[in-house]
Amino acid sequence: MEVTLSVLGLADVTVPTIGTTIFWANQHQALVAGIWWWLAAPILVAVVLFLGLYLLFSSVNEFIDPRTRLRRIGA
Repeated sequence: MEVTLSVLGLADVTVPTIGTTIFWANQHQALVAGIWWWLAAPILVAVVLFLGLYLLFSSVNEFIDPRTRLRRIGA
């Protein structure tokens, strides 16, 4: 949520976060200037972070959810 709000400029853009990094790279027209890695690096970090959190939640959910646990046991 923070990344989305910062990229749109709706959050405090003076605080250094992944979203504000993307915001400032976009404001300085990094793609037009040929500095694509200014955008690629924070986007890649955000994607890896969200994917890792999703996989962590998915694996923890198998142990916490009773329906999934019973299905895995075979009951």
